[in-house]
Amino acid sequence: MTPSPAPIGPLPRASDQSWSGTVWRLPATAALVGVFYVARGALLGQSAVAVDPATTRVAAITLLLVSLLALWWRVVARDPRLHAPILITAILALSDASFGLLENHPAPPWLVSLTNGMVLEYSPTFVTMTVTVLCELVIGRFMWGKWPNLASAYISGISAGILVKSSLLWPFIMCGLISITSKYVLRLHNRHLWNPTNFGMTTMLFLAPEHVASLSVQAGNNGWAVATIWILGGLIMYNLGRFHMPFAFVLAFVPLAFLRSGVTGHPWQAELAPITSPMFQLYIFFMITDPKTTVRGRWNQIAFVIVVAAAETFCRLVFKDVHSLYHALFFVGPAANLVEIYSDRARKRRATRATALPMEEAPEPVPAGEPAVLTKT
Repeated sequence: MTPSPAPIGPLPRASDQSWSGTVWRLPATAALVGVFYVARGALLGQSAVAVDPATTRVAAITLLLVSLLALWWRVVARDPRLHAPILITAILALSDASFGLLENHPAPPWLVSLTNGMVLEYSPTFVTMTVTVLCELVIGRFMWGKWPNLASAYISGISAGILVKSSLLWPFIMCGLISITSKYVLRLHNRHLWNPTNFGMTTMLFLAPEHVASLSVQAGNNGWAVATIWILGGLIMYNLGRFHMPFAFVLAFVPLAFLRSGVTGHPWQAELAPITSPMFQLYIFFMITDPKTTVRGRWNQIAFVIVVAAAETFCRLVFKDVHSLYHALFFVGPAANLVEIYSDRARKRRATRATALPMEEAPEPVPAGEPAVLTKT
């Protein structure tokens, strides 16, 4: 029997290849979160600290995120599918720490009665996350016959929960359901045409503008939170090989902001302000970089995001569109995908014709009973 070749490189630790690697991390995670809340409460209770409370919260949540990332690093590093969910979790946590992004709605009377008064409020963001995950499980199992990966549903749920602003619950749920369903319905040749959350938000803003608004730059920002999100987002996008897309979009957005300022007379600071908002960060790190709904090839992707940036400026200047970021991607995204889809099909048809043997060059069949004549060429 031939011996098996020796593995190359260091062997992974057994604790990281079995359930024991997760079992000991779970209580350690719970302990870190518990220490965070105790320490944060004690720190914020110190009136002598002459620091902006938002900055203190951002510093505390950043320290927690770094600690959790270090704890789970050996699991996270070898699975790129976890990188995007980690980034959007960081955006949610840091945005909430900087200016209270997670709003609570009063619980309905039936829920208060059912919980005997223990639940008086609920977070529509977490409800939306639950709905999108369940919707992905049901539709994915029905369509493909197997349980789908839930990273996309998790991202869509958080994105919809952050971006939708409404005093009602149903717009959050509808946005999440539309986003997930669009992935399975709006397809062509097994390709998504629209980014799910972009499609869901654009649809809700069009169908129910009296009940739905979108998170905008007016939500506020915090310099430390923005810096942390951009550093983490840049590292993750670079690791995934897609950093050139948000980078190119920002490079196009900045001069276009000064152009808009010159045309409209608005202060240039107001035109640049969206860059620091959570909505803009979700847009550049998730919507325009979504691998399932963007074109292939580095230079094609760079051209794509530049066209999106130009379309956003066009919508804002010509139509005074306050939702220009959504609408620019809503129209440019599927158009670019359709061009690529039909270009691929045309290329395949040409390749098929080039490799097929023309009928006139095919050898003539030899009549029955006659010897074959060999010819030299």
